[in-house]
Amino acid sequence: MSGESMEKRINQAAVPTGAREQRIDLYLSRRFTYLSRAAWRKEIEKGRVLLNGAPVSAPGKRVRGGDVIKYDGRDLVEPPVDGDISVLYEDEVLLAVNKPGNLPVHPAGRYFNHTLQRLLEFRRGSPVFPVHRLDRETSGVILLAKRADIAAAVQRRFSLVCKSYIALVHGDPGVEPLVIDTPLGFDTEGMLKKRRVAAEDVPEQALTTVKKIFSFGDYSLVKAWPRTGRLHQIRAHLRHAGYPIVGDKMYGRDESLYLRFIKEGYSDELARALELPRSALHARSLRFPHPVENKTLLVKAPVPADFREFIRMRGGARG
Repeated sequence: MSGESMEKRINQAAVPTGAREQRIDLYLSRRFTYLSRAAWRKEIEKGRVLLNGAPVSAPGKRVRGGDVIKYDGRDLVEPPVDGDISVLYEDEVLLAVNKPGNLPVHPAGRYFNHTLQRLLEFRRGSPVFPVHRLDRETSGVILLAKRADIAAAVQRRFSLVCKSYIALVHGDPGVEPLVIDTPLGFDTEGMLKKRRVAAEDVPEQALTTVKKIFSFGDYSLVKAWPRTGRLHQIRAHLRHAGYPIVGDKMYGRDESLYLRFIKEGYSDELARALELPRSALHARSLRFPHPVENKTLLVKAPVPADFREFIRMRGGARG
C-alpha cells in the first residue's frame, strides 16, 4: 500500500466501572494487546499516555474503574496491508467491494488507517459503514452502506442474506456434500484461548454446508455456505471436519504455527509450513434484498490470483 496521508490516531477509553486497581502498563497490555507490556512502558515514558487528562510518567501508576486513558498513537507504525480494493457494485446508497486477503475491515488493535473502512473513506472523501465483516486474511465480497441508517436497514434483514465462500483445503472431502452442524464456542483448553472450537458441549448453534468443486493432489477446492453467522464459522467447521484451510495460522493443521507467527513473525520456515501467506478463504458471492429498491442483488467476486497460482503450481489447473 502506498504512503497515503491519513488521519492521525488518538485513542481514548474508560476503565470499566468495578475494574480492580492495577498498574497502568499491565492494564494497557491486557486490554490493548497490539503492544506488549514493555512497549506500553516505552509509550508511557515518552509521555504519550494521559490518565484523566494528565500525562503519566511512571508505568507503575495505578488505574481504577472510571478512569479515562488517552493514548497519542500518531507515531505508531501500522503493519503493511494490501490496499488493492476493487468496486464490484455501487449505487446511491450501497457499495460492494472485493477486499484483498491482507486487509482488516475495521480499525482495531494495531490497525487504524490501514483498514478497508479508513482507506475507502480517505480515497472517496465520504464515510462508509460496513454492513458485516470478514476476517483480515479473508478476501472477497463485502458490503458497505453510504449512510448509517442504510447499514442498519440491511443488518435488520441480514437473516435474508445468502453468502457463499470458496476455500483451498487439505484433503479430499469426497463427492457428497458435507453438512457440519457441530456447535461453536471459544477454546478454553487449548493453547489459543481466542480460537473457536466445534464441540457438542459449547453454546452456539452453527450450520455450514460444504461441497467439493475438485481435488488436486493432497488438496481440494471447496465451496461453503454458512447457514448461520458465527465468528470464524467456516474455518472452525472445516478444521473440525478434518479439512483445514491452507495457510490458516489459527485453524490449520498445526496450532503451534500461530504461536510461532505471533512470536517470530512470518519466516521462510513458517512460509513452507503454511504453504500460503494467508488463509485461503474467499467470499465468492453475496445475495441480499436491496434496502431501498424492490429487488434482490447478487454480487460476485472473481477467484483470487493466489488461489489460481496455488492450484496451477500443484498441477490442478482447470484452464
